[in-house]
Parts: sequence; C-alpha cells; structure tokens
Amino acid sequence: MSFPTVPAWTGHCKGWEEKLKEHPVMEFMFAYTLAFDTGTLKTSLTEQSLYTTPDFTFILPSGLALTGPAAWSAILTMYSPFTAHSHEPFHYCVVPTETGYDLLGQAMMYANLPVPGGGEKKKDLQGREWDLGVPGSFHFSFVKSEDGVKGWKLAREALFADGLSMVKPMVERGMVSAEMAVKGPGGA
Repeated sequence: MSFPTVPAWTGHCKGWEEKLKEHPVMEFMFAYTLAFDTGTLKTSLTEQSLYTTPDFTFILPSGLALTGPAAWSAILTMYSPFTAHSHEPFHYCVVPTETGYDLLGQAMMYANLPVPGGGEKKKDLQGREWDLGVPGSFHFSFVKSEDGVKGWKLAREALFADGLSMVKPMVERGMVSAEMAVKGPGGA
C-alpha cells in the first residue's frame, strides 16, 4: 500500500544555528522569536499585526482554541509571570501546505521569575542561567503575506508543554497558591 508524501525539511539543531535561516519560514521564526523574547512584540499591536494574521489562532496545551485578539492575549498571559525568557530550538520539521508551510518544532524555553527562590539554575546554550528550563513542542502554520515579516505571517500556533514544571517553582516562591495553580487561569 502506498501513501501520498510531501517533501519535508527536518533535522536537529542547537539553538538558532545559521543553517536554519536557509528556509524562509525558519528565517521568519528567528525574527519572530527574537522580537518576542527580547523586542517589542509583546507590547506593540502594530508589530504583532506584522507577525500574525487577523484570524490568528492559538491552541493552549489544554486544547482550548482562541482566535484573534483573544489568542494573542492568551500568549501574553502565559508569559506574564516571567521577567525574561528565551527559546532555543532543538528539532524541526517543515512541510509545505496548500497555503504555505507547517512547522513542527521542539524547543527549550528558559525563563526567570520575579521572586527569588532556591533550586538549581538552568543554563542555556549561551551559558546564561535561568530559573526555569523546560522543553515544549509547537505546531505553527504559516501563510504567505505581502505585508508580513519576511513575506510570512503566523496563522496558527499550538503549544504542547507540561505547565506543572513551570507552575511548581511559582508555588514554591509564593507567587501563586497551590489552589490557584490547580484551578488554572480564570479559576476554571
């Protein structure tokens, strides 16, 4: 039995290696990640509109799907406890779609918390120390866009991560109660 196939660009990496920028959507992702981790992407709606479509959809690890402004708000809420954060990819698979490309990627997410605490620091590939270092998987869908960064925009992002590994240190530092952590955002 034969199955239809599509070409894929896949491999392992150690952070944002130059070879990743050879593919147009990975070049976009480098710019997006840099703007999100260290730039004004989290504070500028104008900049956010350069990176995402108006109907951008974000799918949380719980499976909840949000679209438009609610999607971007959910991403900002997820990252709001951190004073700084950084993403370092370690695996990628890019495949063409009818409207652009999909990227299935894995990355380490490093973050610092505003409340000091114990525990072992995590080091990124640049040797910087962080309060948290957790792996996550992402599924991004890109569409071609004349007014997008590098000619692309994000139409969809799904996040697959273990939130407990991020919330536990917050509970230990008194940033959230155990009850709040179990209920999640909005007390659900």
